[in-house]
Amino acid sequence: MGRIFSRGIISTRGRQADARFASIITKDVTESMSRMILGTGVYAERPYYMEKFYVNLYSVEELCYLLVEKAELLDQEMLRRDLVKWLDEQCGLGQLAHTLYSLLNQDGSASAFAGTVLEYVNLYPPEIVERTEQIIRSNEGLNPYERGKAKADHMLQSGKYNKALEQYHSLLAQIPESDLRLRGSVLYNMGVACARLFMFRQAAEWFEQAYGTDREQESLESYLSALRMCQEEQEYIAYIAEHPEYHDASLRVERKMEHASGQFEGTDENRMLFTLQVFKEEGSSTAGSDVQYYQEIEKLTTALKEQYREYVL
Repeated sequence: MGRIFSRGIISTRGRQADARFASIITKDVTESMSRMILGTGVYAERPYYMEKFYVNLYSVEELCYLLVEKAELLDQEMLRRDLVKWLDEQCGLGQLAHTLYSLLNQDGSASAFAGTVLEYVNLYPPEIVERTEQIIRSNEGLNPYERGKAKADHMLQSGKYNKALEQYHSLLAQIPESDLRLRGSVLYNMGVACARLFMFRQAAEWFEQAYGTDREQESLESYLSALRMCQEEQEYIAYIAEHPEYHDASLRVERKMEHASGQFEGTDENRMLFTLQVFKEEGSSTAGSDVQYYQEIEKLTTALKEQYREYVL
């Protein structure tokens, strides 16, 4: 499972394809598309906004890139006449548009739509086109609740944590009580979203509900990890002592914590903190001049505030 918790301790739950087709965040999509070389049609003067992925498309090659890299998230919703019209009028692809209009009129499938575009542009080898169609066909077999969760999972993986939480909340009200597997997965990912927002107490509540629903050890360990992050050490130790049934899981959590701490030591963030400490100590030893330290702190907090706004908006 893809790790999305800040300390590498808590992971999200969702459907998986092989790594080549794994979901990637919107920033990576935009950067990759910006490096594409136009080979079919013309560059659009008016972009087509793919609301599902929060990106503007300017060429059919960019559309192909999304079809391949985001195949896991595609379904019948992609069969849109305004997209075909954009390919015709903005990209100069009348022949492709004519074929796609025929497909829409015959109530064609999403996999056929994607395959038609990919084969026409010929940007990817046949095995990737076939694999993409297979993934999209598998999506077409999902029930409405599973499709809703796939959409929320994409928001979560894209850093749209509040939007993901809204989608998960809505899903919980719709998923049958008898579907413990799906309900447990939704509850778990709600905990992940809260953890990524540093709302560890709320995260612990969702993880606890997930464990009560699916009895997965992963849910239990994530619950204890979130408690570990939001409670004082003595409070946490006392809680574990009161619940001997959690003893083994708490030991696994401690090992994960130690591993995550060791990984953090080699990160850019840790090096940055070390540099700030040097600035502070040097300032204290030079007649109290620690201006540079506070300047760097201001830069850091400003950047963190901007990042947090992206997460919650």
